[in-house]
Amino acid sequence: MGGVLLGLLIFACAVALVVLFFPIRFRIDFGADENGGGAKFFIYKKNFYTWEKFRKGKGHDSDESLDDDEFAGKSSGGSRDKSSDESHDEDSAVPEFVATAPAKPVEKMAAEPVKADVGKEKPAESAAPAGDKTSAGNETPAKLDAGDKSPAELAKVETAKPAKVDAEVKQPAKVETPAEPEKPAEEKKKPEKRDLTDFEFWTLVLTPDLDERGFRYLKRLLIDLVRLFNMKFENCFVEGIRADYKTMGYGAALNGIIKGFPFLKDWDLRMDWCNEKDLRLQGNILARTNLCRVLFYLLELALLAGIVFLIFWRRRARVLKTGELPELGFVRQKVRAFFVED
Repeated sequence: MGGVLLGLLIFACAVALVVLFFPIRFRIDFGADENGGGAKFFIYKKNFYTWEKFRKGKGHDSDESLDDDEFAGKSSGGSRDKSSDESHDEDSAVPEFVATAPAKPVEKMAAEPVKADVGKEKPAESAAPAGDKTSAGNETPAKLDAGDKSPAELAKVETAKPAKVDAEVKQPAKVETPAEPEKPAEEKKKPEKRDLTDFEFWTLVLTPDLDERGFRYLKRLLIDLVRLFNMKFENCFVEGIRADYKTMGYGAALNGIIKGFPFLKDWDLRMDWCNEKDLRLQGNILARTNLCRVLFYLLELALLAGIVFLIFWRRRARVLKTGELPELGFVRQKVRAFFVED
């Protein structure tokens, strides 16, 4: 059993290594001229995407596309005419004035007598229970004390008690509102956090040392990106370059300088000394990478971006605490004034 598990573990490690270091090859064929351009993307020898952009009337399928657009425009115009005619007929069929019954005034008139009746009936209903309660409550005292009290005293008791009951009924009941819970003292003492203003934000972004570090990290990431895909140019040229002889001489000299760099040695700038060729760009880009390189590049990207963000966040906290901003030079002040609205 142990040997089987060990064999499976070795097999899984071998598969993982193959997946991580298996080379993936890309190729991009691109071209452009005065009428437009396009590119084809290949993985190994399989074309998985094609992009083309041509001017109207200059591409291969431009006539057909224009015909389709005209046909679509005509059909859409016809449909609009039909819809407008149908809507015009429907509007003409509807009469201008329609007699409707005044429903709302009748409801108001019907509601007013009901309110009046309700107002009249409420005192009678409220008086009836009060009278019943007082009469029911006065029966037992009258029967119990009938032998001890005189008829005059009994009459006074009967007339005094209903008055007290009516007073109790008329007094409205007090509704107790729940008191708002008091906030703890810590929450009251905490000051409200504010955000950076545009002036403060661009001042921190344009700080010299922060920008220097950011550009250094960006340059490093671009170089590593080229190394990640091991990019190479193949048979790349720009032909049909026309200008005066002096400018074209500078271009030919620049072409010789470019060929001195290994990464750009396959680029060729071809001057059109005799005005025989149109301006055209063409070439191929070869790339190769693997999954292990991609993961390492993503880790590096996250690390460098995190360092820059941490520096900016610490300076932001200091500005919010003290309100002191770093001083900027003349050029950086002009750039900040360009981004900050007055």
